[in-house]
Amino acid sequence: MKKLKQLIDRCKHRILNDNQCPMLIKVKDDYKRYYEIAPEPSFKYMGKMNNKTGMEIADAYTLMEHSPDDPFTKASYGQLKEEVLSQFNFLNLKENITYEPFYGKGEPYKDSYEMLVDIHNSHLFFYKTEDGFGENNISSKNVMLEKTGIKSGNYEFLVNDIFRIVHDIFGHAMYGFGFGAIGEDLAWHTHMQMFSPLAGAALTTETRGQNCWVNFGAHMRNEEGKLFEKNEVGFIPPQKRPFAEQKMGLLPYQISGVRVYDSDNGTVNAKLNSNWDSFLGIAR
Repeated sequence: MKKLKQLIDRCKHRILNDNQCPMLIKVKDDYKRYYEIAPEPSFKYMGKMNNKTGMEIADAYTLMEHSPDDPFTKASYGQLKEEVLSQFNFLNLKENITYEPFYGKGEPYKDSYEMLVDIHNSHLFFYKTEDGFGENNISSKNVMLEKTGIKSGNYEFLVNDIFRIVHDIFGHAMYGFGFGAIGEDLAWHTHMQMFSPLAGAALTTETRGQNCWVNFGAHMRNEEGKLFEKNEVGFIPPQKRPFAEQKMGLLPYQISGVRVYDSDNGTVNAKLNSNWDSFLGIAR
């Protein structure tokens, strides 16, 4: 109860409505104003993640090639890196949080609320890249494996570490979204609103694509191609599911809502389809 009272007092709120955190929402809003990002969502999120959509996204991720030298991929991931570091630096100007690599077994938090309480105690564990960067890690060409020069003790943060920190804060903790299939997709949609469309294309690969692969990939299906039921032999509980193969690439625009293209001056640009259906509908 003491921690809950501290959490409420820090938020300057008598209650936490639907697990929302006013403190973090304010940081997000300040960030969007500073970088002149539209305050309202650029596309609607209707419904919630479901088996059909999850399996389609998982299959698209499986088929996606590792293409770090592709101009569109390189531009999108370069922009993602830049904006992730901007969010991290902005967060540190607003809040004094100590980030600590997690050396224990399993996950550092049982749910997003426990993580939020820790954030309000000015501390956050993060899952080290070396412990969870996917199966069959692919080459040092991956932007997410680049060093940042930022350290916690003797540990130097990689871009992926910084990304996971800001995603946990602005994707999960801010609105209390969990770590299951539905919560992860809501976290993707929420965090997407803090990025430019070009960065958002890479963000979708790193979050929506990978999470759907984990929860809906071929390893989660029976011989008929249907997802295993919880009581069925072959079902893998969440804590034992493999990480997705880590690779750089852009998923089809029906999954991200972003069209990446060459502009007239020869630079790579991107546009978010405002009428796009986030559950694989065709943009109108």
